[in-house]
Amino acid sequence: MALEGTLRDFSLADILQLIALQHKTGLLNVRSPSDTVTLGFVDGMLVSAESSAQRLDTRLGTVLVKTRRLSPEALQRALETQSQTLQRLGFILLKNGFCTAQDLRDGLDIQIKRIAYGLFRWTDGDYVFEQTDHVDYDHESTTPLAVERLLMEGARMVDEWPIIEKVVRSLDLVYQRVPVAQPVIPADDEELMDDVENVPERPGKDRRLDPVRISRAEWAVYELVDARRTVAEINELTFLSEFDGCKAFYDLVSRGLVEEVGAPHRPEAVLATPPVAVRRPIDVTLFIGLGLALLGLVGLHFQSRNPLNLLTVPRRHAAVLDDFQKTQSLLRLRRVAEGVDAFGLLSGRFPETLERLVAAKILEPADLVDPLGNRYRYIVQGNKFYLVGFDREGKTDVDLLFSRTLVLKSPETPSEQKSDKEVIEFK
Repeated sequence: MALEGTLRDFSLADILQLIALQHKTGLLNVRSPSDTVTLGFVDGMLVSAESSAQRLDTRLGTVLVKTRRLSPEALQRALETQSQTLQRLGFILLKNGFCTAQDLRDGLDIQIKRIAYGLFRWTDGDYVFEQTDHVDYDHESTTPLAVERLLMEGARMVDEWPIIEKVVRSLDLVYQRVPVAQPVIPADDEELMDDVENVPERPGKDRRLDPVRISRAEWAVYELVDARRTVAEINELTFLSEFDGCKAFYDLVSRGLVEEVGAPHRPEAVLATPPVAVRRPIDVTLFIGLGLALLGLVGLHFQSRNPLNLLTVPRRHAAVLDDFQKTQSLLRLRRVAEGVDAFGLLSGRFPETLERLVAAKILEPADLVDPLGNRYRYIVQGNKFYLVGFDREGKTDVDLLFSRTLVLKSPETPSEQKSDKEVIEFK
């Protein structure tokens, strides 16, 4: 039986989590007016991703050529062979020695992630999951990706994209390096990364000799910034996903190491040719009005930064309220889990639905929903159950997930057996 619906009713995170929890094998097709994406799963692990907007094989070959890991002539020969034999492009490339196995694994991995992570930005679409006995994919060159990792990275991407897009507004932007006094080097450890504006001055040592340490992703981008290549071109050359590449640009801009080409320097341009002043009577009222208007604009600009102001324009969510609601939801979810445990101890099995707990006077109806009114999801699989909570947007929250296993054991010796009842143990 196929699982189908729309992303408005069932989010992508919910679909992926259900596939992972039940260790499903099959194909998930997600359709939108502009693209159709097919994800392949084996035992709940992501093993393939294809997009109808652009064939995976062609994208992979193009990336290998752009990164100089494959020559254009070799790609053309491989594509001609593929059209005649219908063999996988990766098999043809390795068989003829056109690229190394590691190059192929890196290329497949980044292409699968690019397509899969791109789905998290979809706000609407139809989905169909068809369960199959097996999924055809390149076993030798593909590393299966755990859905838990995919969900974590997808959630991080969704949270950070709006901030990154304010700086990296387009993949067609071009950046140039900003001269700095200190040398810029890649950090061996991410924790050792420095901020250009916060490099400490050491007594008796010239500050210009202290290097600025940046992450490996930032270094891969920084090396290729030349005031000519676009963000998209550098992302392809570095084998970075669209999100990771744009985040690296955002971090470099924030550190003051790169800047957008053609950024205007308005103060110098305004002061270069001052207009000729005409002597007129001073209107005090006009100056007072302009001053009040300027104060109003400054207040409107900074009102959203006041942590005590909960009536900002545009309205924002207070982090302290979100944390409080999440804590309340976590406590309530634990209460529901304890109720399921109590029912299992009494009856030797889990309840079919959470309403059974209300009917048995174990829980109140209000315990079955979170502080925002979202009903907790309850899934039973044999002797194991799952409880899932949601964030303020109604999407699955990986921090609000409970699972328990009910194990039935018989007494080991007749002398220890007090009655004919089964011994119930939770793990």
